[in-house]
Amino acid sequence: MAMGTRIHAQVGAYSISSGYNSTHIMLNPALDLIDNFKASLPNDSLALTNNDSSQWSVGSATSVRARFFVTNERLTIREIIDSDLVGTFVTLVTIESIDADRGWQYLSCKYHNKKVMPTTNVDADNRPLFFCTTCDKEHIDVISRFKLIANVKDDSGEAKFLLFDTNAQLIVRHPAAELYDEDEDPDILPEAVRDLFGKKFLFEISVDADNIKGKASQYVVRLATEDREMIEEFAALPPKSVLMLQNSDDISSGSVDFSMTLLSKRKSQEDHDINLEDQHSVSNKPSQKKIKGE
Repeated sequence: MAMGTRIHAQVGAYSISSGYNSTHIMLNPALDLIDNFKASLPNDSLALTNNDSSQWSVGSATSVRARFFVTNERLTIREIIDSDLVGTFVTLVTIESIDADRGWQYLSCKYHNKKVMPTTNVDADNRPLFFCTTCDKEHIDVISRFKLIANVKDDSGEAKFLLFDTNAQLIVRHPAAELYDEDEDPDILPEAVRDLFGKKFLFEISVDADNIKGKASQYVVRLATEDREMIEEFAALPPKSVLMLQNSDDISSGSVDFSMTLLSKRKSQEDHDINLEDQHSVSNKPSQKKIKGE
């Protein structure tokens, strides 16, 4: 299109006329920058798929791998507990047990994925009604979802990781609704959940301000995997101290900027996860931020 040409649009009709001081518009130009970008795109469209705001699709192996080996800092349990940085971190741990006293599932609204409260009322068929604060009414359309409090450990210490429905399903390999039986003792864990005991998993967890201040003793899991190849590769990574020694020349020359993680002591207090069921879908990945302990 020549300089001095204007494009007009009115009710879906486009026209071109001459004029001055207009913008030069090119449609589908052949530029090296664009060609290089197209060539860099993966052939498999799944690699660019995100099935919700917080969880990459299961088929996106490249994205999952990047979160465990590239995007997030690798920490041991002791480093997680002592960290005063808000953010997401990755770690390799063994699940020792699941806290059955706190339950392994909760009932939620089918429409809003929010925890519902039991009532003393029943419907015309004598089925129990539940109250949903989002629906602002009682109904029977509820479904069981996971909420697992896992006692985990590594060579450095022990901690409690909180897994909600999406990530719990990744390692249990069954939906909670399939395992839930209202006639069974809620303190008895399903066999599929007990099968997790003694197994190693890679977890991406979040550390928030309440963890740092000692107001929350559980760390919410954002991503989980039991991929054997990834676990073996992660376990074989050299300690971070060795990596820093290998880069000592870069440190002395000032070519690399290392930030030290400050440590702060704290003890776990009573859990405050009453409303966490409504917050487990995290849309924005939190950036690392230093928090002062209180």
